[in-house]
Amino acid sequence: MAEPETGDSGLSSVEYVRRVTAFLGNVSGWCRAHGLTVERDTVMLSEELMAQYVAPSLYISKDDVPVARILPIGSRIIGAQGRVDLIGGVARHSLLFRVGRSPALSTQTGVGGKFKASLSTPLLSQVGEEGWYWIEATVRRAKLVDERLFLDLLTDVSDHEFE
Repeated sequence: MAEPETGDSGLSSVEYVRRVTAFLGNVSGWCRAHGLTVERDTVMLSEELMAQYVAPSLYISKDDVPVARILPIGSRIIGAQGRVDLIGGVARHSLLFRVGRSPALSTQTGVGGKFKASLSTPLLSQVGEEGWYWIEATVRRAKLVDERLFLDLLTDVSDHEFE
């Protein structure tokens, strides 16, 4: 397999795989603490202008019944530096890795050919620290994924209750 490459975003496949691996480690601990079984696997990813690479994935089950899986999607994501999807039998949620502040919308006001100061508004003001975020679609609110939110999302995608 070819050496990991860096795409236009500057993120290498090695860094993306490191982030996914760390996240799956957290998820595995949360799941085991709630009586769930986890099994690791890998998938081959192909991204534009990058060599193919292997990334980890995770299968979650309870009493040998599949509940959900976490599938890595890629490192080259608009507005983020990586994406994984939490997929169940009922729904699917995308989790985005964010570094630093959210991208902003900038506007300029023009009157008579002269432009006034630009206004900049962050798209997601709730992004304050590096990590995996779930973006609540209805109100565009970013939420850092922690154990409680992960279990809520897992319930949503699988229609199973987890305490």
